[in-house]
Amino acid sequence: MLTRLGLNPGAVNTFHFFAYSITFGGSLYYSYVISPLVFKKLPREEFSNLQNQVFPTYFIGQVIGPIVIGLSSPSKLCPFTTGLLALSSLGGLINYYWLLPVCRTIKEERNKLVAAKLDKDDKGELTEEFKQLNKKFGIYHLLSTFVNTTAILELGIYGWVLSRKIKI
Repeated sequence: MLTRLGLNPGAVNTFHFFAYSITFGGSLYYSYVISPLVFKKLPREEFSNLQNQVFPTYFIGQVIGPIVIGLSSPSKLCPFTTGLLALSSLGGLINYYWLLPVCRTIKEERNKLVAAKLDKDDKGELTEEFKQLNKKFGIYHLLSTFVNTTAILELGIYGWVLSRKIKI
């Protein structure tokens, strides 16, 4: 696509590999290095606030990154690689437009219970309502993690297919 704009093949290859590296590497690094590390180091509320700030940009990056990769491909994409990029981008869309808002709503409901001191009973045990919200959040968070992991895996498979085309 970019070669049609008059860019030489070397520039297109460089841009393509840069876009792929940022999208795949950034997603992998944030999801499996930075996020778990920060989870261990920050108090729960601070971690949650940080993720609330990061995730919208992260998920939009998951949507746009595969599109840029596809548009900058130095060679014609086959249906398989197009599908991988499309599914990866779809994962970002699902997380951004569906799972992120659901998880935020659940967290807001939990925060309201904590603020009203309705999260624990007289014995200091979590209330049934709070437990149900925790369970519901856990389900949606697990689903979001699965979608995110699948999107990253699809990018990894795309990279493997791409590497098979490189002639050394």
